[in-house]
Amino acid sequence: MQHIKNGAFTLFAGLAMAFAGASCSDEPDAGQSATTHKWDIAGNEIVNIKPERQKLLRNPMSGWVIYTGIGDGLSDTFWEEYDHFPSAVGPVKVSDYGNTLFIRGAWSDFNPEEGKYIWNEGQVDSKPARRFKMLVDGAKARGLKLAFSFVCDSQDKHYNFTPDYVKQAGAKGFETKTGVSTIVWSPFADDPVFQKYYEKFIQDLAAKYDDPDVTMFISGTGLGKWGETHTMRYSTGDNTPRRAVAEWVSDVYTRNFKRVPLLINYHRTLLSTGAFTDNPSQETADIIDMFVEKGYSLRHDAFGMKQYYKDWERGIAQLYRYRRPLVMEGGWVESSHGGSIKGDGYADHGEVRWGEFYEGKQACVNMMDFRYSKTAGETYRWFNDAYEAVNEFIAEGAYRLYPDKVSVPVSASAGGNVTLTHRWSNLGWGYCPTNIPQWNQKYKVGFALLDKTTEKPVAVYVDEVPCLDKWLKGKPSTYTVTFNLGTVAAGEYIWAVGLVDTTKNNEIGLEISAKDNVTADGWLKLHAVSVH
Repeated sequence: MQHIKNGAFTLFAGLAMAFAGASCSDEPDAGQSATTHKWDIAGNEIVNIKPERQKLLRNPMSGWVIYTGIGDGLSDTFWEEYDHFPSAVGPVKVSDYGNTLFIRGAWSDFNPEEGKYIWNEGQVDSKPARRFKMLVDGAKARGLKLAFSFVCDSQDKHYNFTPDYVKQAGAKGFETKTGVSTIVWSPFADDPVFQKYYEKFIQDLAAKYDDPDVTMFISGTGLGKWGETHTMRYSTGDNTPRRAVAEWVSDVYTRNFKRVPLLINYHRTLLSTGAFTDNPSQETADIIDMFVEKGYSLRHDAFGMKQYYKDWERGIAQLYRYRRPLVMEGGWVESSHGGSIKGDGYADHGEVRWGEFYEGKQACVNMMDFRYSKTAGETYRWFNDAYEAVNEFIAEGAYRLYPDKVSVPVSASAGGNVTLTHRWSNLGWGYCPTNIPQWNQKYKVGFALLDKTTEKPVAVYVDEVPCLDKWLKGKPSTYTVTFNLGTVAAGEYIWAVGLVDTTKNNEIGLEISAKDNVTADGWLKLHAVSVH
């Protein structure tokens, strides 16, 4: 892959030549060592592992995302509806198919008064606060992590999406009309008073949610129309502050979120006063690259919209593939885009879902979305008109890692050295983004000696060489490693392997896609071993 910095080459020209038919596995496997690995090791046994190809894996930055908000469109019986959801195979529990609950809403709902936040119990008494609590409690009970996007621009809205206290503090902004008579106010994105309070909001948000055990990702900047960073308004009336605002907002998020992935839309008028249908420019490409260089991952909110997601967007996806994970949000919303789909050649919204799926597959996305709907809409169409796509993404999308072959010793000397050879494959079209700065290669291959009775690790040995982000579909990676057993007492144990989180005392961090012999903690049992 071509790694770029601003000015390193003309990105816009390169994207214009992007090829739409690129496969997910056309990159060289940089994780594959040039060493000739030895499998026939004296005293070792070779273990072959069967892959698990269908089961949902609860792995970070992968899988289906349930997408909702805390506004008036949310039903108070949301979880009851989603726990008994109609599908092509009968009622299903939607959370059994996904890993994340994505909550999108107004800054003013999350932070209606200065210093008061709906995530702090008892600070805010409002309908949005009660809905938020319902969603968060339900997600925790169903094993879902949270994701957020906060909108502060009120264009097209029926109330102010920036808290009133910001305007009262002297922030400058503009008014727009929604519908026939609703006048709403939004701040200029370059206004220093607005920026001061928005930065405080993000700082306090991170204090609560920069926790990868709770939060999957934080999306976008919250700026611009619909929070999608287009149709921007600046105090100058033109795009002069565009780059400065991009630098400011990216610094705000990256300074505060050190452990949770951040996402930015890769659309053609990022942070521009233009609508997102405008032609792309080199400046847009440069700004996207700036976000990526600072550690942002990528998302796009118009998958399946052929009028808006075109070769330029495909080129962005191709350029950053396997350098940053891509997240897909479907574009055409059934409740508000009933007639528009025909311009894209879709006969109905079932076909729209399949269009999104194939576009996402081509981009090798790690995540797709179920937008909230009751008896009709996006989630309904996925489960009734594209149910096969739902399961195909679980089976083949994102990343699905497993060791198909391992050579382990069956006898070893206490305090002595052991040598193991292990080969890994990725069955998914995406990749495991251990290279993003928020993860910093924290996931590694770990071998454990398990107590035969409890199946708990007595000792864990980490192979520091493999980089999981280099494991791509169709490109197995093989490694040979030698460990010293250290102070492990003589006795009978079980060799096991797992993908551990080195920031959490080498506990299992990622689920392996192996069919059998996985312990309750996620260790894949390999073979008995006698230490003497």
